[in-house]
Amino acid sequence: MTTVRPARSDDARAMSEIFHAAAAVGWAHFLPGGELAAEPLRPEVYAAALRAPEVTVFAAEHGGRVVGFAVTRESQDGDADRGVAELHMLYVHPDAWGGGAARLLMAQALAHFRSGGYAEATLWTAVDNHRPRAFYERHGWVPDGTRRSKTRFGVTFTELRYRTAP
Repeated sequence: MTTVRPARSDDARAMSEIFHAAAAVGWAHFLPGGELAAEPLRPEVYAAALRAPEVTVFAAEHGGRVVGFAVTRESQDGDADRGVAELHMLYVHPDAWGGGAARLLMAQALAHFRSGGYAEATLWTAVDNHRPRAFYERHGWVPDGTRRSKTRFGVTFTELRYRTAP
């Protein structure tokens, strides 16, 4: 059975591994797969997020192993009103895709936003990130018309901002 709990400092390495594996599989159709696979793990990035007081991180566990995580915070968008939350990251290891971890993480993130008094929440995802976009849309997120460009590994791609009322 998969459960969700607040992430702990010792989850940073697992979070880095999950991000790496999910990116290598999930983004290979629009970013260079070899470069994704060769990218080094960065547990220090996740350790810093776990220490940041303005960030709340949840971990999904299955069989005693962390299989996914969600990072939440107040929106960092320049056009966001105060009180707009952001689902900054939600990743599940590909080995656990379809097992319910993402659904549980989403439910926890939305509950966290509601308990924090947020009337709206946003997230960003690549236009070509079809699987997550379908997941977000099933959970009530809708594109709000805002786009931005990002470049990774020399490839420029477009991200869409999604919005929901938690």
